[in-house]
Order: sequence, then structure tokens, then C-alpha cells
Amino acid sequence: MSRYRSVRAVLAGAAVVALAGCGSATGTSSAASSNSPAGAASSPAGAASATAAATPTASPGSFVAAGSIPFPVAVGNTWVYDVVTNINSAHAFDNKKVTGVTLVTGGHQVTMTDSLGPGSANTTIEHYLFYDNGQIGFPVRDHHGVSVVSGNGVLWPDAAGVASGRPYHSVLQIKLAGGQSETANVTVQGGGTESVTVPAGTYRATLVTTSIVSTVGSFTSISTLKVWTAPGIGPVKTEQLLTAGGKTKLTTTTTLLSFTKQAAGS
Repeated sequence: MSRYRSVRAVLAGAAVVALAGCGSATGTSSAASSNSPAGAASSPAGAASATAAATPTASPGSFVAAGSIPFPVAVGNTWVYDVVTNINSAHAFDNKKVTGVTLVTGGHQVTMTDSLGPGSANTTIEHYLFYDNGQIGFPVRDHHGVSVVSGNGVLWPDAAGVASGRPYHSVLQIKLAGGQSETANVTVQGGGTESVTVPAGTYRATLVTTSIVSTVGSFTSISTLKVWTAPGIGPVKTEQLLTAGGKTKLTTTTTLLSFTKQAAGS
């Protein structure tokens, strides 16, 4: 196996965490055709949904709701990342590009291509759901042995919910390659803002942490995904960690190399 395929294997491994990343989910969720927004599948622990607080404004030309974490979603926008696997220090380039935006009930479905290379890049198609209520949905259906068979996927709360720091919980049913179904408990929580330096520059970024607890037989693992998003840019840094047997290891680090915004009217 080449080191670039090794990177893809690590990204897609680690049980469900590869499905929940800022660019790891593939396929189309049933949420796209649902008559209710994805918010019904996720709620903050011990509190009603936050509706107050200062809310960032969506980027001009973007289809993202004003109450969402600022994410410049417009056809042609392109992100290039450096992906490093900590297991073998292998590097790869991950190129993401918005290729389509479709109006669906309750928001917009955004289609991206995701190419991991160099060499003969492994390209997949991703579908994200940006809801009118400010939530972001990551439909999770994967061809690497794990798929979500219930719920609307992993959800990020709106900007006010992220800023509150409250944990949002949901329960997903996953199906393994062998056909057995298991339950995955998901928690999404904002971690405040901080200065983040990556090859593309230094940004004031908001941290969103997703933790997925899954049990297969008697083995329980916690997959954690930390994503730092910057206004007008989107995700600038991602860390994937895996906790098993009482030990936590950083498995993958992704940093932004460049972001190219499609010119208005082009």
C-alpha cells in the first residue's frame, strides 16, 4: 500500500470518526428529503436550544444561513489541505471543491468533490446539508465498512449554540461491514475561539469538537474530531483522535494550505 493510500485508510478507518469529519462523509442523507430540519435529532444537554448571543454573518455569495457558523459555500470555492497521519508521518494533499448547491426542504444540500493525492488521486463525492435554522448536517454513509442507517447524520448546532459551549447529543445507529448494527452516541460541543496558525495563515477560529462513542462487542472506543473554523474561510485545521484501552492517540492532522473563492458572477 502506498503512503497516500495509507493516509486515506487512516482517514476512513477509526470507526465512525472518519464519517463525521469536515470532509469524510459521502452519500446522501434522508434529511435532504425530510419535512423537518435536522435539529430534531440533536439537543443540548439540560437546556433548550440557544437562540440569543451574537451571531456571525454568513459570507456574501454563500448559501449558508446567517445564524450558521460562517462557511463560504458557493459553487467553485476550493480548499486545499495538507493531511498528515501521525502513525507513519505520511503526507497527502486533500482538495475540496463545491460543485453544486441544491435547494431542499429546510435548507440547501451542498455537493463537493474531495480528491486525495498526489498521483492518481482518490476522489469521492460529499453531500452536506446547510439548514435555514443555522445547523450544519453531515450525512454519513460510507463505503469503507461502516454506515449510518438512522437519524440525519452528525449535526453541528447553529452559531449561537456553538458559542454557548453546551453539549449537543444524538444517537445514531450504525451498520458494520459484517451486517451487525450498533449504537453510536454522538456529542457536539463548541470550544470557544482561539488563534490558529496553519500554512495558509493565522486565523481567529472557532473550535467545534465531535465525540463519537461506539461499542462493538465488548470493545468501546471514543473517536474525537476537533475542527477549527474561521469566518469567511471554513475549516482551517482538523485533528482526529482515537481513545481505546484507556489510551488516546492523535491519528490525523489536517491544515489549510489555500482557499480560493469563486469570483462573483463567474
